[in-house]
Amino acid sequence: MKCLPFASRLPLAALALAAVTGSLSCATGNGTTSGTAGNDTTSGTAGAGTAGTGGTGATGGGDPIGGFGGMGGKPDVPPVIYVHTNTALYQADPSKPDLAVTEIGPIDCIGGAGEDTSLTDLAVSADGQIWGISKTNVFRLEISGNTVLCTQTIPLNNPQDIRFYGLTFAPKGVLDPDKEVLIAGNTAGELWAVSESGQLTMHGTLGTVPATDGNGNTYPYAGKKWELSGDVVFLENGGAPAGFATVRDCPNPPSSSGCHSIDTLVELNITKLATAGSSSVLKSIRGQLVPSANCNDGTLGYGSIFGITAWKDKIFGFGRSQNLGGIAITINNDTAEGCILKTFTEEWSGAGVTTIADVDIPPPK
Repeated sequence: MKCLPFASRLPLAALALAAVTGSLSCATGNGTTSGTAGNDTTSGTAGAGTAGTGGTGATGGGDPIGGFGGMGGKPDVPPVIYVHTNTALYQADPSKPDLAVTEIGPIDCIGGAGEDTSLTDLAVSADGQIWGISKTNVFRLEISGNTVLCTQTIPLNNPQDIRFYGLTFAPKGVLDPDKEVLIAGNTAGELWAVSESGQLTMHGTLGTVPATDGNGNTYPYAGKKWELSGDVVFLENGGAPAGFATVRDCPNPPSSSGCHSIDTLVELNITKLATAGSSSVLKSIRGQLVPSANCNDGTLGYGSIFGITAWKDKIFGFGRSQNLGGIAITINNDTAEGCILKTFTEEWSGAGVTTIADVDIPPPK
């Protein structure tokens, strides 16, 4: 079931009525006792549904946050992609040749006195809730005109001080039968559920670096743990959840010093999150992000891809280039070959898309 757009279709007054109690998750139905913590699309007529209520957390701590009621209808237009700099939110249309990127506005809790200097990523739920993450906090974001309001701030219990670069929602049924659960990825190549009290519960790692990517490209730091380079995106995919991440091989993870300059696209086994703990959920290496045969953008490969989203058979990557500034690239989600789609004066820090974006998942390698 698809849901009404968040930013342009659903009034803020309606959002204020949504239940927000208890691990960062959103969906219809009652919360369940859990030991793990815890878009803008055109939709059909809203169906009946009620906001979920939180259950009791155990090892993760905190109750699940209830989401919006069930709203039906399959979208007939692409979902809105949200992309951001350190301090401002933008939106884009994946069906447009240049993505039609437009600014929404500044994020009101980032970059000011006593605030985090940058938002490192964001996630969009099936029902249009937007959450962001920084080095120290997660935030509930709501769009109000030309400003992005941080309506809830939750400090992360992160004593190891490993930076979180990626944020997404695990689709309903993966970690909770009734709710989506917010998942953060860090430079140590770990995936953590985030509770409403900021507690973190591990639900898998990204595995280790092989000698080659299977496409003839080698890795200088084979045998090391994969680091999350920029982002992770999970998708409901018609009841067969799937996920992708951009990763990098580095000499001393989780330190980002001296890392390979070209990122790699990997597919993740989302169904393993519930039982993974500290074990790998890596499903396949799609390949290093290198130019496709018909791409002539003058690069040898793409690194610093800090945000990824998905639609149809493509991954859209947003990042930074030392020579070009901000870049958006298209990535084949089977071969990982890509090409620069557009350059920007803005330097991108992250991106997100609803978990119910339509995608074409290639067969496993």
